[in-house]
Amino acid sequence: MNFWIFAVAILAIAAVAISWPLITGTVKERMTGIWVIIMMPLLGLMMYQQIGTPKAINLAAATPQQSTQEQQAHSSQSAQMDELVASLQKRMSENPDDPEGWLILGRSLKTMQRYAEAKTALSKANRLLPDNPAVMIDLAEISLYASGKAEISVETRQLIESALVIDPQQQKGLWFMGMASAQDGNESQAISFWQRLLDQLDPASPASQSVRQQIKMAQTRLGQPVEEIVTTGFDIPVTVTIADDLAAALPGNAILFVFIHPAGGVGMPLAVKRMAAQGFPKSLHFNDTDLLRPGISLQDFEQLDISARISMTGVANTATGDYQANLVSLDTKAVTAIALHLDQRVP
Repeated sequence: MNFWIFAVAILAIAAVAISWPLITGTVKERMTGIWVIIMMPLLGLMMYQQIGTPKAINLAAATPQQSTQEQQAHSSQSAQMDELVASLQKRMSENPDDPEGWLILGRSLKTMQRYAEAKTALSKANRLLPDNPAVMIDLAEISLYASGKAEISVETRQLIESALVIDPQQQKGLWFMGMASAQDGNESQAISFWQRLLDQLDPASPASQSVRQQIKMAQTRLGQPVEEIVTTGFDIPVTVTIADDLAAALPGNAILFVFIHPAGGVGMPLAVKRMAAQGFPKSLHFNDTDLLRPGISLQDFEQLDISARISMTGVANTATGDYQANLVSLDTKAVTAIALHLDQRVP
C-alpha cells in the first residue's frame, strides 16, 4: 500500500508541474489543467499494472483474450493522451506567445514519437526563449530524430555548439558533440567532449558506463591507450569563497561561473565551469578536458587569467548586481593553487 501512495504522489507532482501554465490561465484552461492532474496519475498506475510489475517476468504467456484486453487498454490510454495533447495544442493556438507551453507540448510530442510536430513546437519555444541552452539542445535532439538520419547535420551541430558556449557543462550537448566529432572522424575531439561529460556523472551510473564505452571505442579506433589521451597530468586547483554579507543575499537560482582566459584576453574563454552558487567554499580543478576548443592545451599559454562571478540571472554575460572576484593570473610553468574571493558587486 505504501508503494501505491508513493507512486500516486510522484505522478501527481509531475502532473502539477506539466499543467501549471494551464491552471494559472482562464477558467477553461484551469479545467483542462485539473483534468491533467487527475488523469496522469491514473494513466501512470494503469500502465504500471500492465507493464511495470516485477512479477511480470514470471507470468505465463497471455491468452488471446488477455492480449485483446491489453490492446484495448493500450488503445484507450493512447486515445486519452492524444486528447490531452490536442487540448494543449488548442490552447497554444490561442496563446502562441507562451514559451513554456510550447516547450511542454514539444516534449510531450517527442515522447509520443511525433517528431515533426515536436520540432515545430520546440522551434517556437526556442524563438520565444532565445539563448536558453536546455531549449536549444531539446530542439537539436528533436531535429536529429525528425531527420530520420544517424548523422548530425551542420545546422543541428551549430545549434549544439551555441548552447555549449552559453553552458559549457550542458550534459546532453556534450554527448551530442562527442557523437558529431566521431562522425567527422575526429576521435580525439570526441574523447575530449565525452571526458568533460564523464567528469559530471556518477561513476556507478549507467550513463557513466555508456560514456566510458564510447571513449574506449574511440581509443580503439585511434589505436592509443586511454591514459595517453584522457589523462593530461596538468591540473589547476581553484578554491572559490564568498564574503559573508554577499552569501546571505544570494537568491536560490544564482549561478557561479569560473572562467579561464588567455592573459589579457577578452571574448570567449578557454574554459568555463558553471554550477549552483551554493556550498562555499568550493574546490575545483581545471585541466585540458575542460577546454571549449579541443585540440589545444592550457599549457600552450604562458599566462592565464582566472576569474569568478555569480550571475543572478543564470547567464554568462556580466550584469549589474552580479558578484565577482578579483582576477588572478597564473604562470603555467609554475602552477600554484588559485584562490578566488567573491566580495564585489558589479555596478
